[in-house]
Amino acid sequence: MLRPGQRAATDAYERRCLQVLRVAYPPRFMKTRGAEMLGTLLDLAEPGRSRPSARTVLDVLRGGLALRLRERPPLRHWLPYWFLGWRLPDKYRWWARDDLLGAFLPERRLLGMILLVGLPLALRDDDQDLRTQAGRAIVWSLTYLTCRLTASRTRRRLLAKHGFHPDGTPYPATPSTGRRRASSAAG
Repeated sequence: MLRPGQRAATDAYERRCLQVLRVAYPPRFMKTRGAEMLGTLLDLAEPGRSRPSARTVLDVLRGGLALRLRERPPLRHWLPYWFLGWRLPDKYRWWARDDLLGAFLPERRLLGMILLVGLPLALRDDDQDLRTQAGRAIVWSLTYLTCRLTASRTRRRLLAKHGFHPDGTPYPATPSTGRRRASSAAG
């Protein structure tokens, strides 16, 4: 039986493990495997510890990073998806869902635009006066507002394009009818 002090340490250890797991792994993984991962961490914990060791935290973060990189689409698929709104191949469909439901979607998309367009413009070596700099600041502010105001519509559109409802649940699978095409049936 645990004494009250030991129970508090176990609760603190569990909370900290959950924090590390949430940072390391995508929400979809935590929903399906989070309890299993937490149980493993709690089973391996030394009695009386209030926080996981640095080595345990690094191992969990490394595992989460490996999973995220393994599921991430290659650059040739990601760039058109990110900048043009193209649909990713089915293999990366769930990654797209996690990405679109993630925090700060408009800010992340704006950062991508800044890196693609704004950074080369800012690095130009021409002489810039105050009006040019103020004009650019206004343009980027308006771009941010546009991204922010259209975020929910963009999120819904891209989720639908990948086969998900706005809340992230997948569309129901349509059963195959088993009918052949008329041209192949005639021959």
